[in-house]
Amino acid sequence: MIDVWDDFIRKVRSFFRSRGYLEVSTPILLEFPNLDPNIEPVSVNVKIRGEERTMWLQTSPEYTMKKILAKYRRHIYQIAKCFRNNEHGKLHRVEFHMLEWYRVGADYRYLIDEIKDLINFLMGVSSFQVLTVEEAFERYLNLPLSEDELELRTNMEACGYHIEEGDDWETMFHRAYVDLADKLKGEPPTFITMFPKRVSALAKVRGGYAERFELFIGSVEIANGWTEETDMKEVRRRLEREAKRTGLPVDEEFVNAHKSMPGCAGCSIGLDRLFMVYVGAGSLDDVELWR
Repeated sequence: MIDVWDDFIRKVRSFFRSRGYLEVSTPILLEFPNLDPNIEPVSVNVKIRGEERTMWLQTSPEYTMKKILAKYRRHIYQIAKCFRNNEHGKLHRVEFHMLEWYRVGADYRYLIDEIKDLINFLMGVSSFQVLTVEEAFERYLNLPLSEDELELRTNMEACGYHIEEGDDWETMFHRAYVDLADKLKGEPPTFITMFPKRVSALAKVRGGYAERFELFIGSVEIANGWTEETDMKEVRRRLEREAKRTGLPVDEEFVNAHKSMPGCAGCSIGLDRLFMVYVGAGSLDDVELWR
């Protein structure tokens, strides 16, 4: 298996080098955590010159890579170790490999085509489907999607979902989205695009929709990418909203980097999951190279 992993990683690197990407390396230990509503960062107590400090293991290299992007304005990629608390199961680990890259002057549609080329290069797959979130909900769940909380609740209850009184829009959406992933088993690799702006992350929003996508191979989420929001005020607004919810600090250096951020698109791929699909395994347990 280690020979197969070595060949897999070499192929990934050769793909990005052939397309003009520079490989970068960023710190794993950060002064500020990534802020994401669905991810719990891992804090670490360290001593620096005898002074105790709380630092954070990166949940993704996004923040530091974007600082590099703002300074050098080049196409960049990285294969990085990442860490997320309370992650375990067939498809989750606290520690895992992430492939992340940014393309200057591109949007999410460019990345979808690029990922198709990557998957074809690695596995010889050439058939994909691309659906908006609304199309996917209606086709696979028979559920009309709405950004109105009451309307979504009504629609989901009509489809047989049990909704708790305190469930907000995001909770209901993610419950249905998990069911959607299950329905994609046996389907061709599927890109889900144009997310509601409520779940835009740091994607650019146009016409009420986030220019964001996720790739599923079977029922396994592989990639998450978007056209990057480069407006510093909007990035600050989104991060401060999340910081207020979690009580975690905002990385001001990251926010300020958007003063010189070029128009770009970025994507991350859970590399262990992609390798799992690459070798035809059904669980991350089957591809743990150190066991």
